[in-house]
Amino acid sequence: MTTPGPSQPAALASPTVLKGVLIAVFSMFLFSSAHTSVRILSDTMSTFEIVFWRMAVSMAILLPWFAWKGMHLLRTHRAGMHALRAIVNFSGMILWFYAISIVPLGKAVAIHFTLPLFLLLFAVIFLGERIGPRHIAATAVGFAGAMIVMRPGAVEIGWPELMIVASAALYGGTVVFLKFMVKTETPLALTFYTNAFISVFCLPPAIWFWVGPTVDDIMPILLLGVMGTFAPFLYTTALRMADASLIGPTDFLRLPISAGFAFVLFGEVPVIWVWVGGGVIFLSTWYITARESRIERERRAAGAAKGAGNGASDA
Repeated sequence: MTTPGPSQPAALASPTVLKGVLIAVFSMFLFSSAHTSVRILSDTMSTFEIVFWRMAVSMAILLPWFAWKGMHLLRTHRAGMHALRAIVNFSGMILWFYAISIVPLGKAVAIHFTLPLFLLLFAVIFLGERIGPRHIAATAVGFAGAMIVMRPGAVEIGWPELMIVASAALYGGTVVFLKFMVKTETPLALTFYTNAFISVFCLPPAIWFWVGPTVDDIMPILLLGVMGTFAPFLYTTALRMADASLIGPTDFLRLPISAGFAFVLFGEVPVIWVWVGGGVIFLSTWYITARESRIERERRAAGAAKGAGNGASDA
C-alpha cells in the first residue's frame, strides 16, 4: 500500500483548497435554487419566458459591470461561433427547463449527471482526444447508472426524461465549443455573448407565449437570474483554487439539495432508484475527473522537470 507523501496532507489542508471546496459546495446550493425557481415559475409561465427572464436578470447584472470595467472587454473575432454556441446552449436550456417542470427534481438532476459522460464522448469525436479502456469502462458504467434512474421497461420513459438526456448532451456540446474559443476569447466575452444571443433567440417565442409575471413571480425570477449567473462563476473560481478531483465530487450535492427543496416545496419524494443510479453516475464521473486530474498533474510535473533539465544543461 502506498503511503501518502508529506505534501498530500498539506495540499488537502491548504486554506486555499479548503476555501475552493466550500465555494464549490455553495455553488451547488445556488444551482439547486435556480432549478427550484424554474419549477415554481413553470406553474404560470412558458419555458421560453422563463429562459428570457433568466437571461434578462443576468444581463442586468453584467452590463453595469462591463460599463464600469470597459466595453473593450467584449471585443471578439468570432461572433459567428458565439452565435452557434448560444444556439446549442439555448436548445439545451429550453429542454432542461421544460423537463424539470414535469419530472421530479431529484430524478431530473440524477439523469442530468450524464453531462460529463457526453463531454467525454464528444472530446473523442470532435477534438480527437484519445481515451483508454478504463475511461471507456467508466463511461459505460455511468450510462448504466442513467438506466437505473430511468428504469426502462419497469417504468415508462417519456419525452421529458429523454429531453433531460438531450439537454445533457447539448450542454456537453457547449463545452466543446469552449475548447475552440478560449484561445482567442476571454471568459467575460464568452459569458456576455452567450447571454446576449440567447436573449435574442428566446424573445420572439417568449412574446408569443407571454404571461405577465405576478407579484409572487418576482422573487423566483430574481433568484433564477442571480443564482444562475453566479453559480457557474463560483464553480469556475473553485476549480482555480483546488484540483478538479476535489471539486468534482461536490456536484453530487445537487441531488440531495434539489431533492430537499422538492420535498419541502412540492412534496416530492425520490424513489430509491434515483439515489442508486445517481450514485453510480456520480462515481463514474468522479473516477474520470480524478484520473484526468492526476494525469494532468503528472504531465505538468514532467514538463517542469524537463524544463529544469534543459535549464541546467544551458548553464
